[in-house]
Amino acid sequence: LRAGRELDEDAHFDNVERAHDRMERIIQDVLTLARGEDVVDPDETVALGRLAESAWETVETGEATLTVADPLPTTVADPDRVSRLFENLFRNSVEHGTTGSADATAGTDGTGGVSVTVGRLSDPPTDGFYVADDGSGLPASARERAFEPGYSSDDHGTGLGLAIVERIADLHGGSSAVTNAESGGARVEIREVEPGGES
Repeated sequence: LRAGRELDEDAHFDNVERAHDRMERIIQDVLTLARGEDVVDPDETVALGRLAESAWETVETGEATLTVADPLPTTVADPDRVSRLFENLFRNSVEHGTTGSADATAGTDGTGGVSVTVGRLSDPPTDGFYVADDGSGLPASARERAFEPGYSSDDHGTGLGLAIVERIADLHGGSSAVTNAESGGARVEIREVEPGGES
């Protein structure tokens, strides 16, 4: 902020804006973890496919791309919190899709953005969806700790993103799991979603 005032360069003010956005996300994440069931009000019929596409537009994704591969379930949920779930999953894919790359949004070949796919799980009697990317994936030790509050493979990460995902899924009666996708990247599955149609 001081540099922006002294040099009158927009780039410095952009950095301040990004910092404020990050602080707001952290505050909202901490509140979600700290509050009980009152933080979720699942009282609307939510089209998960459209919600995913809308959430993608709110995340800084750079060169990354989104594909909604299958019609997703429609369910009764809290749209604000489910949007938060998608945002955290997308942000996680974009920011952690590669390791050691100068551009965090670069794909595994370093030339373009990571590809993120949302698809439907259809494993009766449970139903749900997954978010997968074609990044560098997660080692087994990281998969075991991925949902722990405070755990992050990035020195600059808060370690709250996937913890929030698990919390929101749990408060909607669902469960979450992390594994590696067929593409080699990370895949997070949200199971036991009560279907009410397709979106």
